This record gives sequence, structure tokens and C-alpha cells, in this order.
Amino acid sequence: MRESEKILYHYTSLEGVLGITLSKSIWATNILYLNDASELNYSLDMLKEQVDEFKNDIPVDKNWLYKLNFFDKLIDKFNRLITNTKILGFFVCSFSEEKDLLSQWRGYCAKGIGFSLGFELSKLRKCARQKNCLIRPCNYDKKKQISAIRKLISELSSQFDAVIRNSSAVDQVNIDANELGLLAEFLIKFNEIAPTFKHPKFKEEKEWRIIVRRNFRSKGSIESIKFRTGPSMIVPYIEFPLPREEEDLIINKIIVGPTHDSILSKASIEMLLKSKNVRFNEVQESTIPYRNW
Repeated sequence: MRESEKILYHYTSLEGVLGITLSKSIWATNILYLNDASELNYSLDMLKEQVDEFKNDIPVDKNWLYKLNFFDKLIDKFNRLITNTKILGFFVCSFSEEKDLLSQWRGYCAKGIGFSLGFELSKLRKCARQKNCLIRPCNYDKKKQISAIRKLISELSSQFDAVIRNSSAVDQVNIDANELGLLAEFLIKFNEIAPTFKHPKFKEEKEWRIIVRRNFRSKGSIESIKFRTGPSMIVPYIEFPLPREEEDLIINKIIVGPTHDSILSKASIEMLLKSKNVRFNEVQESTIPYRNW
């Protein structure tokens, strides 16, 4: 299927679809506040395992201790990542290639009641480019995940080797000054791929993610962050603008989730879309035999 024909679906609640049609945007949640807190830990645990393996293969020479110390600092930096929100200015929102999937109804819609909203991938990609954001499919292949992390570690190692070579008599002051920059650069690169790493058991979701980056040192970036109530705390998010024609929101396809009266639900969502000048092609009913009432 060509990209211009691929549709990605965002599953959302009744309240969510009202918010999306009113604001013509979708919420990207800070990665530390996702419903599944284990997602980031999955990537971090994999990173730590690969760094440990890499350290075991470092040649024992005059620079061996310097390099071991450098990679220990890398892991220490990531250990502090989880508890320091100022480090991690990454926000994500999720889509699926599947328009009518039971696990998605259960995961994103209260009691499975809600909608999946279909958007053209090519138009979402254009929106992402305009806002300097990323849009990527999730990676469920553990071998490919490990390969991507090992590549980053190898590049970091080569960069550190260059620092050592360019430091006369292993000048510790020079090393300290440069290694901070290397670690910060690695952090950015890792956090661009980590949000797309998911456990293989979730492969059926065929998830894509929009990744919004914010520099917390910038006043403008801080002011763009909005907040909503979560189950147990205040949750930071960013509004990501969805595809439009002129000022009208474009939703290619809408699927009505499992409900006791799909005909009435279909009629009301069509009225809502027309009243808000949302351009759409069709509204369908879920075929999932899921009953929650």
C-alpha cells in the first residue's frame, strides 16, 4: 500500500472525540506520564543490558578505566532520567494501522466505548514536518531494537575514542568537558527511538507514534505545555495540530466503537462532525462482538 493510501487510526473516548473536533488537534502526552509506565523501562532496561555487554568487550589498555567510567556515567544519567522530568521533554500520541481492534477499544476507551478516527499518514507526516516532530512506526522486533541501540553505543564509543586521542596525556579536564556533550547528544538520539520500542507481545496493535520534542530550557516551549487531570496526578501534554483543508479538520474515516446502540451513536457523531465543519468520508460501526453494558 502506498503511503498516500495508508490510514492511521487514533482510538479515543467520547470526551476525546469532542475535544479533537473542537480544538482540531490531538494530545501528545509526556512520555513519563503514559498509562503504561513500563514502556520507557523496557527501552532503558535494554540499553543497560547492551551497555554492560559492550563494557565487557572493551580492550584492556591504558584508556580502559577512562572508558569504563564514561559508560558508567551514561547509565547513571539514564537512571536519573525517570525521576527528572526536566531531562525528558518528549511527548507522544498513538495511532494504529488497525481500525477496529479489541485491545485498542479496551485500552483507550472507557469500557470500550469510543471511536477510532482515521487520518491519512501522508497528511499526518506533513503536519509533523511543519512542527518539527517525528512520526514513526513502533518497533516490535527485539533483534532490531538491540541492533539500533548497539549502533548508538558504538557511535558513542568512537566519539569518546576521538576525545581521548585529542587529549594530550589523557587530559582529564578536557575529557570531562567533552563527555558531557557526548552524553547529552546520545540522550537525544536514544529518546528519539526509545518511544517506538514496544514488547513483541503488542505486535498486533501495529502502532505508530508522533513524537513531539520540547526544550525545557526554552520559555516558549514551557508555555506551550498544557495540563489535564490523570487518575492520580496532573499530566502534562502538548496539542498537536491535525490535518486541515483551509480551516476545516479532515478525518478520513470514523469507526464507532462497541456500544448498545450503534445506530444512534453513528447518527450523533455524524451530526457532530457536520456541525463543526469536519470533512469526513464515512462513518462505520465496529464489528467487534464486545459487550460492556
